[in-house]
Amino acid sequence: MSLSDAINLRLPGSGNLFSPAAFSALRRSLRMASGLVLFTYITAHLVNHALGLVSLAAAERGLEYAVEVWYSMPGTVLLYGAAATHFLLALWAVYERRTFRLPPAELLRIALGFTLPIILINHFANTRLAYDLFGLSSDYTRVIANLWLADSQGMQLGLLAPGWIHGCMGLHFAFNRRPLYRELRYVLFAIALLLPVFSGLGFIAMGRELSTNPVAAAAARDYLGSGHVADRVAIARWGDHLLIGYFAIIGATFGARALRNVLERSRKRLISISYPGRTVRVPRGWSVLEASRSFHLPHASMCGGRARCSTCRVRVTAGEEFCSAIGKDEAATLHRIGVSSDVRLACQLRPSGNISVVPLVQTERPIYRTTAPQRTSEHEIVMMFCDFLNREKLARE
Repeated sequence: MSLSDAINLRLPGSGNLFSPAAFSALRRSLRMASGLVLFTYITAHLVNHALGLVSLAAAERGLEYAVEVWYSMPGTVLLYGAAATHFLLALWAVYERRTFRLPPAELLRIALGFTLPIILINHFANTRLAYDLFGLSSDYTRVIANLWLADSQGMQLGLLAPGWIHGCMGLHFAFNRRPLYRELRYVLFAIALLLPVFSGLGFIAMGRELSTNPVAAAAARDYLGSGHVADRVAIARWGDHLLIGYFAIIGATFGARALRNVLERSRKRLISISYPGRTVRVPRGWSVLEASRSFHLPHASMCGGRARCSTCRVRVTAGEEFCSAIGKDEAATLHRIGVSSDVRLACQLRPSGNISVVPLVQTERPIYRTTAPQRTSEHEIVMMFCDFLNREKLARE
């Protein structure tokens, strides 16, 4: 096989392996897979906390199984590999995003995703690092007793909330148009609502049980005493360094994004997108939906720009030669609704030159998604037109 043949390897039905569409599909798959691993970890953590409603001993037994899984070499590689992958893909998505004029739910999901590490870093330092560096156990007896004695239980109760909400919203955005998801949505909503409640109640129950345990209280006072000052200072220093590194990475990402925007807005890289009644100038590489949101132009988008709902579709009336190639997801959606070849999804269309488009789904809201009825769903309909040969005679009679 020659080098050119190797470069042009193709996946069945997916086009060139190294094409932008294939790379985007790979990123989407990695984001979903890594997110599911992290969501499984958070769910297991919440379930383990909820076992505290049974007893502290039951929660400790559940924690032993969790430690065997996640503290093992395969579990550690899987968990931290998923966390690193998800974080890097989130940074890449932020860098690529041209505008943050998004629906409120989408902004909330992004904000919660970046808030979670800020809260988790301190917990990570006091559990996993304390175990690896100083041999301190990560069982409930030590951790909860220390939190309870230090009056820090409130922070622990809200520790997993950002990650849980972020994960639930991500799964909802990914699957809310699937028939099975719609059938189970009320059950899933009940689980999403009640599991954190039971987890918090279980944590409180364990704290109350430990508050009356003289052995646990003595161990907590010993750890918080002068004998473990060096350990606590070292753990706190690790936590501070991790936080500084995290904020530095976030700042560098937004700085690189700002620099990219400045370079893209140079005159040589601007293109024109003409809508009915208005023409806007945007940097080359923006999607039509991003252009609409950036200039507050009414443009429907029920799925948030994921090539699933087809409500952002536009008809390209000029400049078809400058349209980007149709990806697999966009092609599947366009085929499903059976449109003509000049119709594209605005969330996927990234023109390389001047084009003219006409949005096909009307909305009065300039930025956010249209408000859908409670039972919104897609249906295939049949329209019948009858043309009678003697219609003039019928009209007279």
